[in-house]
Amino acid sequence: MKFRYILLIVLIIIALHLAAVWFFMRGTGTSPATASGATEQSIAAAIAEAKANASLKDTLQGKNAPGNQAQSSAPAAARPLRSNPGIHTPYDYRYAVRGNIPGLPSSRNATSGILVDADKRIVLWAKNPDRPFPIASMTKVMTLFLAYEDIEAGKVTLDTPIRVTNAAAKIGGSQVWLDPRETFPLQDLLMAVSLKSANDAAYLVAEYLGGGDVAAFVARMNRRAKELGMTRTRYYNPHGLPGATRRTDNASSPADMVTLAEYFMEHPLLMEWVSARRAGFRKPGTRGYLQLMNHNNLLPGGKYASPGVDGIKTGFIARAGYCVTVTCLRNGKRMIAMVTGFPTARERDLFLRKLLNWGYARADDPAAALAETRVQAVKAAAPAPKKKVSRKTTVQKKTGNR
Repeated sequence: MKFRYILLIVLIIIALHLAAVWFFMRGTGTSPATASGATEQSIAAAIAEAKANASLKDTLQGKNAPGNQAQSSAPAAARPLRSNPGIHTPYDYRYAVRGNIPGLPSSRNATSGILVDADKRIVLWAKNPDRPFPIASMTKVMTLFLAYEDIEAGKVTLDTPIRVTNAAAKIGGSQVWLDPRETFPLQDLLMAVSLKSANDAAYLVAEYLGGGDVAAFVARMNRRAKELGMTRTRYYNPHGLPGATRRTDNASSPADMVTLAEYFMEHPLLMEWVSARRAGFRKPGTRGYLQLMNHNNLLPGGKYASPGVDGIKTGFIARAGYCVTVTCLRNGKRMIAMVTGFPTARERDLFLRKLLNWGYARADDPAAALAETRVQAVKAAAPAPKKKVSRKTTVQKKTGNR
C-alpha cells in the first residue's frame, strides 16, 4: 500500500512537469523542433562571428594586404601595419661608396643622396647622408603618414567630408584648384597629394587634422619626426613650398628620409596611392574634373620606368633642385634611395635608374663590390701616361718616268 502511494506521488510530479512544459511551449509559440532550429541558428551565428573575428585578425596581421591576395573588401582604415622589426636596427655604412660614384658620373649632380639595402640594413652609397637639405614636396611623405595614422586611430575615416577653406584655395604651385564651395572626402584629397603633389590639398588636410590650425599640424610633424629618430629634419609647412629664406625651407637628410620611407611602407594603402599611375579627381563630366598623373616617372609605365619601383615622392624647388625618395622591390629585395640637387627631372630620373641597377648588381657581395670600386677610383685618379712623340724621317726615292 505504501509503495502505491509513492508511485502515485511520482506520477503526479511527472504530470505537473509535463503540463508546465506544455504551457511554456504554447506561450512562446515554439515547438521542440523550432527550439532545436533556434539552437542551430545560434551555433551558426557563433561560427560566423568567430570567422569574422578570424578575418579581422588576419587583416590586422597583414594577410589581406595588397600583394598577398586580391584587394581586400574590408574598409581601408582597417588595413594594418606590417611590423618590420628591422626598422630599429641601425644601418651599416662599412660597404658604402662615399661621395661621387666611379662609373656613374651623373652622381656629381647630387648635392646629397643615399642608397640602402633595406633587407640587409646595408648602405651601398652615401653622399652627405646626415646633412639636411631642402626637400620640397618630399615634405608630403610626412603629411600623408600622419593623416593615415589618424585614420588608423579612428579619428577620421577615408570618407570624412572636408570643406575647402579660403586659405587652402589660395595655396599655389602644383595644385588641383580647390574652390571654397567644394567639399571632398579625405581619401580624394590624399590621392591628390600622392599623385599630383597638390599643395592646396596638402594644406587643407593639415588644416583639418590640426583642428583648423595648420601650425598645430606642422608642430605635430616635427614631434613625430623626433619620435621616429629623424634628428636632422625640420618642417615649416605641410606641402614643401619654399620659405622666405633657406632657413625656413623644409629640410631633411638622406638618412632621415630613408627612416621615414621605412615607416611609410608599413601602410599598404599609402603604398597603393603613391604607386598608382593615374586617378580621377572630381566626378567625370563635372566642372574641374582632372585626370591626375603621378609625378614619379620611375614607376611602371613611366617615361623612365625602373623595374620594381613602387614609390614614393618627387619634389622640386629652386633651393632643393629636383629630388626624389624612391622605394624599389626587385626579385624580393627592397632598396630605398633618395637624392637632392639635380638640375632637371630627366637627369634625376636617369641617374636613379642607373643607381638602382648599380645597387642591385652589388647587393649580394657589397664588400667585394666596394673593393672593386676603390680599384676603379684609383685608376681613374691616376694621371694618364705621357705619349712619346716620335719623328719619322721620310725618304723620297727618285724615280724616273717609265
